[in-house]
Amino acid sequence: MDSELSEVYKIDNKLTWSDQKNDIITKLLPPLYKLVNKKYKNKVTNANLLDMLYSRWRSRHWVNNIEIQGDDHIKQNKRRVAKNTRMQMVSNCSINMKL
Repeated sequence: MDSELSEVYKIDNKLTWSDQKNDIITKLLPPLYKLVNKKYKNKVTNANLLDMLYSRWRSRHWVNNIEIQGDDHIKQNKRRVAKNTRMQMVSNCSINMKL
């Protein structure tokens, strides 16, 4: 999305994954594979990259759908995110205290 490969192909949050999967595999995956394997010494497979891209698309597509549904859903999502963030902070603090 916001990398140096955004000129090659930019994943659209509004489209479904199946609509753009072929373009992602043919246009984005080969240069991304070269870039990642150069950095991580050939330890990342195409399947791993595709799973990572799908996870990223899924979360952004989910947020985009909430924004389309209106202000009430956006407000509810912000409350959910704030609650989950607080819960994560509490659990991280209790783990750190045990150590």
